[in-house]
Amino acid sequence: MHRHKLLTFAVATPTLSTHPCTGQSRTERKAQQMEESAQPKTVAGGVTFQTHLSIEKCYEAALNHFKRNRQDIERADREAGRIVTVMEVTGSHSQTGTRILATLIKDSDSQTSLRVAVTTQKRKRLLVTEPWSDPKVDSTESTKVSAELQEALKVQ
Repeated sequence: MHRHKLLTFAVATPTLSTHPCTGQSRTERKAQQMEESAQPKTVAGGVTFQTHLSIEKCYEAALNHFKRNRQDIERADREAGRIVTVMEVTGSHSQTGTRILATLIKDSDSQTSLRVAVTTQKRKRLLVTEPWSDPKVDSTESTKVSAELQEALKVQ
């Protein structure tokens, strides 16, 4: 009988210590889930166009365009060719978050492709705030933002 308890203890201890949630309370796990849901994620879709600028000039012009239009930049990585704006949240109980993802692709030394995707995410803020939903591309807003960006790049 005593050996049986020892065997159970020996088997259960490694199982409990390797559990991924060890050391996190429910509140900490929920906060981590909320934080992860608010992070920008790559999405398929958006509007793609080409410009006759080098990738360096195109990157600078796109970044300045977003700044001039009062878009706060969350991440801007020249090496990766990616610009992500901060999520703009509207609504009180039923919230919608909108952000712009711009990806630059070097076609040649004098030509760059640009993909613009405006994404929306939703969540409810009632007694407990829910995590953000998966991002969905808003095609009409993506078309509008890409047209504005094309105009700004033509001036360069």
